[in-house]
Amino acid sequence: MKTCDQIRREFIEFFEGKDHTAVSSAPVVPMDDPTLMFTNAGMNQFKDIFLGTGSRSFCRAVDSQKCIRVSGKHNDLEEVGRDTYHHTFFEMLGNWSFGDYFKREAIARAWELLTEVWGLPKDRMYATAFEGSKKEGLEPDDEASELWKGVTDIDPSHVLWGGKEDNFWEMGAIGPCGPCSEIHIDLTPDGSGRDLVNAGDPRVIEVWNLVFMQYNRDESGKLTPLSAKHIDTGMGLERIVAVLQGKYSNYDTDLFAPLMDHIAELTGKKYRGKVGKGAEIDNGFRVVADHARMLAFAIADGAKPSNDGRGYVLRRILRRAARFGRQHLDLHEPFIYELVPSVAETM
Repeated sequence: MKTCDQIRREFIEFFEGKDHTAVSSAPVVPMDDPTLMFTNAGMNQFKDIFLGTGSRSFCRAVDSQKCIRVSGKHNDLEEVGRDTYHHTFFEMLGNWSFGDYFKREAIARAWELLTEVWGLPKDRMYATAFEGSKKEGLEPDDEASELWKGVTDIDPSHVLWGGKEDNFWEMGAIGPCGPCSEIHIDLTPDGSGRDLVNAGDPRVIEVWNLVFMQYNRDESGKLTPLSAKHIDTGMGLERIVAVLQGKYSNYDTDLFAPLMDHIAELTGKKYRGKVGKGAEIDNGFRVVADHARMLAFAIADGAKPSNDGRGYVLRRILRRAARFGRQHLDLHEPFIYELVPSVAETM
């Protein structure tokens, strides 16, 4: 079974073999971007390129970006603990093209990595394309839909349409954006998950999002074409590790196992992996594990708990973790700091 470190490394090496430059993750605290509270996607550090105000010495890149999603447009906080695959802190594997290749190559390479390199079953894969928006004056992305059927050997009936909520990606209320094509995998026992695509069901889960960055949205909400077209993809490391390790839950992978074991050691309780009714102890494990990672990385990158802004968000996360620890795990003394060594060792 591949480890999380192997999977991360294989992703980066695959794209290095396609002439991409490996770049370091940006901090989760974007000190030079007042429009963002936290780095919430891999594209944040390349925003100036998309807007045409900056450049790099390369036109293709690959990275693993540390991300936090707890506020604004991308806010997964209330889902954390309730399910097995949402996080406030996560790693985003991404490959980038800055005015170089576009939809054809992005789709072909994603399919090659998933099905040829990692061997995921082709008959279990689904792809979605943007169905368009009359309100925004945007046409359906027929190009992406047809490319899926032309440059890959996916079952054509597994290429589906998706609405603006799922298939038009925006970093925030303003900024670079564009239609996207999501890749989902059907993990149901009998492969019957077609109707569960984008239904919020962990049995059919999105593993990769290919964003075709074509527009900029201004303060009035108006969309204007960017000066060049770019590729911005994002694959949640935690999710793809769970898929490749054959785990039902992200929290059952080696990305989380040492942390979950540490929580069990502190509490004397056992994590059973349950969700829904009667899963209070398991919810507590998941919330504490996730929030310990988020807090450790945010504070390490320069954020501090305070009474306003991102500092207040950190206080909320700290309080939420403490509350779940107190209510569900019988932890009544300070404990989150004790988990930091496990976070550091795993990451």
